Order: sequence, then C-alpha cells, then structure tokens
Amino acid sequence: MRFLRLGILIMTIWGLVSSCEKAKDLEFVRVAGINFDNLGFSKSIVRLTLAYYNPNNFNLKLKDASFDLFFDDTPVGHSVQDTMIAIPARDTFYFPVKLEVNMENVFKNALGALMNKEVTIKATGNCKVGKGGVYLPFPIKCETKQPLKFF
Repeated sequence: MRFLRLGILIMTIWGLVSSCEKAKDLEFVRVAGINFDNLGFSKSIVRLTLAYYNPNNFNLKLKDASFDLFFDDTPVGHSVQDTMIAIPARDTFYFPVKLEVNMENVFKNALGALMNKEVTIKATGNCKVGKGGVYLPFPIKCETKQPLKFF
C-alpha cells in the first residue's frame, strides 16, 4: 500500500513538472498573402496573412494581439486583432492581420528606401497566448531586412 502511494505521488509530480514546461516561441515562416482594401494618400488599409509555425507539442490559442509596424524606425502602421486564433501543435497556422497604414510616413521613407535598396521592417507589440482558459502576455518582436527590387 505504501509503495502504491509513493508511485502515485511520483507520477503526479512528474506529470505536473512535464506539463509546465516553458512554451517555445512561435516561428515566423512567411507572408502568405497581401490585399489592399482601401488605398489613400493619408491612410490605407492592408490585410496580410502571416504564416507561423508552432514548435510546441501542444495546441495554443492566441487573442488580443496589438502591434506597431516600423519601416527604418519610422512608425507606419498599427494593427489590433481581437479574434481568437487556434494554434495547432507542431504545425503551421495562418494569422490574419488588418493593418492601418499611415501613408504620410511611408511617403517620407520612400526616397530613402529607393536610395538604400533595402528597408528594415520591424513589428513590436504584445498579445495573449494560452490554453485551457489561462492566457499569458507574450511580446511580439520581429525584425527583418527586406531588399527592394524595383529595377
């Protein structure tokens, strides 16, 4: 009887420790699609579909994402995502983004981007990621250099 209790205690502790492992960061894969909903000289609406990979062996959910987009350290847009997105375990998922772009700042950077032939794109913000009704804040920090090929 004592051996059975000890075995159950060890299995319970092992189960709790293994289920509380730290989640790995989601990996950006690619921009899967881009659509321009409303183009204007002061503000434009751009819809992106971003592909991410979940390296964890468990499903997650993402909600309440909010981030700012920068081109060469100049703010150009803001996005707020308030719908729940299911993230499958060890699989790629698609994250739809509605981005409000400040065209004045884009036009300010246009000449510099044409001269440099490369632009630094950075997104910073936060979201909530979790499972089982428990959501923790998760920072959004992405930065990439994108070559511009106009000619």
